[in-house]
Order: sequence, then structure tokens, then C-alpha cells
Amino acid sequence: MCSQDSARQKGGQSYTTLVILTDGSVSDVNATADALRQVSDAPLSVVIVGIGQADFSGMRFLDDFETSSKRDIAQFVEFNAHKNSCQSLTSATLHEIPDQLVKFFTSKGIMPSSPIQKDDEEIAVEPYVPEEEIDLSHNFGGEDEEIVVSAGGAYVPGNGY
Repeated sequence: MCSQDSARQKGGQSYTTLVILTDGSVSDVNATADALRQVSDAPLSVVIVGIGQADFSGMRFLDDFETSSKRDIAQFVEFNAHKNSCQSLTSATLHEIPDQLVKFFTSKGIMPSSPIQKDDEEIAVEPYVPEEEIDLSHNFGGEDEEIVVSAGGAYVPGNGY
């Protein structure tokens, strides 16, 4: 059962935002555009954040990539353009997601759920504990072409992250 069906059975809705952080450019813009086209009917937004000095012209092409029959699901943000302002980076990164979400649900004849109002006291924010492990290891291109995330990595004070 897909997560959308499961969420509906519980009286909710399901939508995913994929955030990709990259320090490189797209090697095959057409294949990437085709992949976005194939998943544009899914409850998904893709946010690509370009970090560093790479040539991001291919990424800019993917931003606002939309055909007459497919919706725009991608947003590209160049980190360096917003590196001096967390508010600007957050705004640019999240800018298109609300419209993408609403377009997905309305295209399926589903009205988005009403906003959930929460007081600040109701929002649980767990304190950051530097001693906890941070799992950042990854393996691309395994035999089954899946991205595999494995355990490992630890926070080391002074490493800049």
C-alpha cells in the first residue's frame, strides 16, 4: 500500500520533499529532466541546493522545468547567493513547495487538508547533543542501482559542520 493510501485511511495526506545538496553540476541534463518528468505525478517536491563554485547552469535549467502535461516539482537554489542570510536561504529553498503541494493534490481532485495550528509550546524540538553519531555515509551505484545509507560517521568538534 502506498503512503498516500495509508495516510488517507488515517484521515491524513502524504507528501515528500527530497532535498539534494550538491557541489557538482548535472552530467546529463536531459536524463535528469526525463527523471523529473517521470516522477512529476508523484506527491513529491525536489529541492536542489548547489554548494560551491561549480557550473550550476544545468541545475538552473531544471528549476521551473515543466511541460504542458507535467507539473513543476524542482527548485534549484544556489547556496552562495544566500550564504549570508539563513532567512534568505530558507525562503528561497522552501519558496515553491506550497504551490507544488497544492497543485499535486488539486490535480488528483483532493483538497489539501486545513492547516494545523500549533502553539510554539506544542512543537517538540529535541536539543542537539554533539556526542550523538551523525550518519552521513553513502554508497551510490550498488548492484541494484539503489542509494544505500549505512551507519557510520560521528560528530567531531571543530570540523566545520
